[in-house]
Amino acid sequence: MPSGRSNIEIVIPTFNEEVNLSHALRSVAGWADAVHVIDSESTDRTVEIARAAGANVIIQKWLGYAKQKNFALDTIAFQSDWVFILDADEAIDDELKAALLAVASKPVGEVHEAGFHVNRYFVFLGKRIRHCGYYPSWNLRFFKRGQARYEERDVHEHMIVNGPSGFLKGHMMHHDRKGLEAYMAKHNRYSTLEAREIVRQEHAVDHGQIDAKLFGNPLQRRRWIKHHIYPRLPAKWMFRFLFMYVLRLGFLDGMTGLRFCLFISAYELLISLKIIELKQEVAHG
Repeated sequence: MPSGRSNIEIVIPTFNEEVNLSHALRSVAGWADAVHVIDSESTDRTVEIARAAGANVIIQKWLGYAKQKNFALDTIAFQSDWVFILDADEAIDDELKAALLAVASKPVGEVHEAGFHVNRYFVFLGKRIRHCGYYPSWNLRFFKRGQARYEERDVHEHMIVNGPSGFLKGHMMHHDRKGLEAYMAKHNRYSTLEAREIVRQEHAVDHGQIDAKLFGNPLQRRRWIKHHIYPRLPAKWMFRFLFMYVLRLGFLDGMTGLRFCLFISAYELLISLKIIELKQEVAHG
């Protein structure tokens, strides 16, 4: 094991995250062996904040969500056996920290799993979302060095791990403090990428992506539904709202849950409209 404190290194992709980054950095300060900030040419104080906190900063022009993270995994000379990918608007709580340290304290060859899923909850308009299909939200973020990469996807990419995976106690908190205008702009951008991805999938065989299986794990089932059921649904935004608010008990989150479900339904509507536009562009050459 390396001589560091935890045998864990953190990777944080950033772009203009001065409002959020200090919270993410505080959640890993004092125990991570190293923190690597992969910045895509921020124009605010992001790099200054990262360096002041002692992070290793690498400037890389934006390559795309998956490619930027894979660039980091390929470029950084990790010394620890374990790597954690943390977004700038996320933070690790004490329970998850303890679970991570417990895994990394063992000889790496004695840990059966190559990676671990961690649970994340969202804060929307200042309140935690506990239902709506957004909690629990398991993400594979913690893995053995060299044993995982992100799938080749433009948006909502997931990690593919080379071996079995497990689940850890504790949480990541997702809290984007930039405000609704930035949050809406981000989802507008996401909707464009998601529409392009859906149209691309209709005309190509995907390589380096998560298998879409009806009887696979939860992520594989969601991907199967997105590939085979989603394109056939009318009024997809309405189905999304009913799924989140009724079937996934979003109403239990009160008025914040209603607002969040309406927001995501509007995002779904944007995707549908952009798919129509893209198909029209293809049809007209």
